[in-house]
Amino acid sequence: MRITKVFNNNAVLGLDPVGGERVLLGTGIGFGVRPGDPVDASLIGKTFVPTHGTPPERLVRLLADIPADDLDLAAEVLEDVQDVLGPDAAEHVLLPLADHLSFVLRRTRDGAPAIEYPLQWEVPTLYPAEAALARRALRVVERVRGVRLPDAEAVPVALHFVNAQLGTADMSQTVQLTRVLTEVLQLIADDLGVRIDPDATVTARFITHLRYLVVDLRAERAPRSAPDDQMAAALRDARPREWGTAERVAALVGERFGRTVDPTEVPLLALHVDRLRSEGDR
Repeated sequence: MRITKVFNNNAVLGLDPVGGERVLLGTGIGFGVRPGDPVDASLIGKTFVPTHGTPPERLVRLLADIPADDLDLAAEVLEDVQDVLGPDAAEHVLLPLADHLSFVLRRTRDGAPAIEYPLQWEVPTLYPAEAALARRALRVVERVRGVRLPDAEAVPVALHFVNAQLGTADMSQTVQLTRVLTEVLQLIADDLGVRIDPDATVTARFITHLRYLVVDLRAERAPRSAPDDQMAAALRDARPREWGTAERVAALVGERFGRTVDPTEVPLLALHVDRLRSEGDR
C-alpha cells in the first residue's frame, strides 16, 4: 500500500494494490513521509474506508471529534460481533458506529430523553439477525461503560450492522432499502392475498436476495445468477400469478432506486414469491 495524501503525523490516505482508498491511523504514520511512499504497515493502528457520503477529509475531521475511548468502545462492540459480521466490518462501520455511540452516551449522561427512532417495527422484522446483534452490542456497552442505553438504540445499531454486511457506511441508503423492503412485502401480501410471516425462513431468504439485488443495482452490476430461458418460460407458464407479482416487484424496486432491474431477475423473484405464497397458505 502506498500513501496518496498526508493529513497529519498520525493520519494518511493510502491506496491498496487494487486501487482502494483507506484512511490509515497510527502514531507517527504520517511523520516524514510524502505521497508515493510505501506505508509502514507496522504503524497502522486503525483502518477506515471512505465512502461517497464520507470522503477522506471528512473522515479525518470526524475522527478528531470522537473521544478515543468511544472509538475503542465501538471497536470492542464490533470485535464482539465479528463472528457474524466478519473481520472486515470495522473498516466500513467503526467510525459511524463510534460517532453514534459517542452521541447517545453524551445524551444519556446529560439526562436527555430517549430518541424515538423511525422503523421500530421494520428493523427487527426485516433484519432479525442484525437486531439480535444490536441488543448484544448494547450489553457490551453496559458491561464496558456501566451505562444501560435505551432499548430503542438497538434500531440504529442494527442498521449499522446491516451497513457492515452490505459494505457501506451510508445510513440513508440503508434506511431507503428498509422502506423499500417493507413496500415489497406489502405488495406481495396484497397481490396474493396472503400473510407474510416475518419469522419464516423463506421470508429471510427473500429479504437477503433483495438486499443483494439492490447492492448490485446501485453498483450497476449484472445479476449474480439466473435460470436459463427454458426454465424461466416453464415457471412463467406454471405460475403466471406469481410471475406477474415478481414483475411488479422488479418495477417497484427499479422505480425506487432509479434503475432498471435486469429482466433475468424476474424468474428468481418469482421463485421467492411462490415460496412466500406457499408459506402464507399454511
